[in-house]
Formats: sequence, C-alpha cells, structure tokens
Amino acid sequence: MGATATVLGASGYSGGEVVRILAGHPAIELAVAAGDAHSGRRLDEVHPQLAGAWDGELVAVGDALAEPYDVVFSCLPSGVLSPVVEDAAAEVIVDLADDFRADASWAYGLTEWARPAVSGARRIANPGCYPTAALLCLLPFAAAGAISGPVIVDAISGVSGAGRRASDHLSFGTISAGVVAYGSTNHRHVPEIERGLARLGGLEATVSFTPHLAPMARGLLVTARAVLETELTDEAALEVLRERYEDEPFVEVRPEWPGTKSLTGSNRAHVSARIDGRNGLLIASAAIDNLGKGAAGQAVQNANLALGIDELAGLESYGVWP
Repeated sequence: MGATATVLGASGYSGGEVVRILAGHPAIELAVAAGDAHSGRRLDEVHPQLAGAWDGELVAVGDALAEPYDVVFSCLPSGVLSPVVEDAAAEVIVDLADDFRADASWAYGLTEWARPAVSGARRIANPGCYPTAALLCLLPFAAAGAISGPVIVDAISGVSGAGRRASDHLSFGTISAGVVAYGSTNHRHVPEIERGLARLGGLEATVSFTPHLAPMARGLLVTARAVLETELTDEAALEVLRERYEDEPFVEVRPEWPGTKSLTGSNRAHVSARIDGRNGLLIASAAIDNLGKGAAGQAVQNANLALGIDELAGLESYGVWP
C-alpha cells in the first residue's frame, strides 16, 4: 500500500494540479481534498478536467487537517495555514504558500538545490513560482563566484499565477491582447530570491524584481541580469549550467532562449544564458509551468523525497505541444 495524501485548497488552480498529478502517481493516493468555500461539492464540479480522477466530495479544511494521512499538500492562500498548522495530524506537510519560506525550521524546497534538507524532512516550504525560475538560472553562476549584485529579474507569468479568484484585472477584457507590469519594488518575492541566492549560492546581493502578467493561462519566463565577475563566453556560460544540471532529470539546459509553451503540464524547467560583454553582464533565463515546477509538480517532487519515494514518481511526463 502506498502513502496517503490530503490536499488543502483543492478547489484552486494549484490544488487541482496536485490532484491531477496524484491521480497518476504510483505511490501516493489522494485520501481527502478540502476547500472551505466548496465544502460538500464533488471535486469534479469544481474541476471538470478531473472527472473520474477522484470521486469524493470536498470537506472543510479543519476536518481534513485532523486526518492522520501521510502527507498534506497545503494550497491555501498565504497566511491561512500558519495559524492552524499545529492541528495537522499528517507526518509530512508541504506548504505551497509563503507562510514558512523564511522559517529556518522548515526545509526550503527548491529541490535541485536543497535535496539533502528535503530528503526525510517533515516540514517543507515550497518556493514561489517566480523565485523557482529565477534561482534555477542564477544559482549555478552564484555558486561559481561568477556574478555579483545588484541582480535584476524581469519575469512574465500566465494569469493562473494570480489564483482562481475573480478580479477585474484578471478578466478576459482586461488581460487579452496586452502585457502589463504589476507589483512594486518591495514585492514579496524579492526577499525570497535574495535569501535563496545567499543560502544556496553564497551570493549576498540585492535584487530588483519586476513581474509582468501576460494573456496566457499558464507558463512563466524569467530573464535575469547580474554583474559578471569572471570572463565567460556564451558557450562557457552554457557549460556552467550543464555541469550543474547534467544529472538533474527535470532541468534541461537549452542552447536557445527558453519558452514557456513547451513546458505546459510538466514539472520541467528549461534554462539558458548569454554574456553581454559590452555591458559586463550575465543574462540568464528560465522557463517553467507556474503550476507545474512552480507549484504542484515541485511540491510532489519534494513529497516524494520526504517520504522516501522515487523522486521522479508521478512526474515524468513531458510538456504538452502545441
């Protein structure tokens, strides 16, 4: 018999994606799904794409937390889990929100860079989607001492990154046929990226971050610039990435610039880099599915490690094209 799982916030986009992955997982079975606003409704009423994947009804979050299943995937909005986390009866908790990303007692689950901490961990803070992409393309250069700050990160995300709630700025009439920057210079992902660069790459640097919303359902692209501290050619920069990720099953180094579409529905990341010699800058880029490697896929990858399951289990599919 495999492990059993609870999904909190299963009515949202990331929660639905966790359920979709678990439906094909060979070793983790969904036992209960929770969503206070939709408690009592069948899951396939809220997520018609999951018809046949799981036949249960959504329950209240408090009731689900009390169940002693092996792992809880919390896809609740920021700030909702932390007041009730001590009520969780599960052995392992993976939080997809940002409640515990700065808490040293929780493993920071950027899996490829935190595998020893995640393996066997009981409490795992999943990284944000933007920090995941930014760190995956920047950390190999930070760890090699090849860059310094300030680091500038420009990023584009599909609208699912803002969640499922109804909002005018996410409506079709507002978002179609246009791209807009949002957030501010003190965006909540800035300290997370800075902490990741310092803790995992040994680079103490300030980060300037600007996210953009694009008229696509899912997908996330980061283009980052940092001051170059060593002499590198384009090919040498790609080799830095290849050396770090050659044994990583979910990170692929691409000679061309990455794009989001080919990663749809997968837990994979594409990374690349170039040297702007005229300005003395490294330009690094990463593309992911914000709901895959940026959320649910990485959460399942972390849960696999925490539970002693094959890390690739349930996650080996490639992106959907076209």
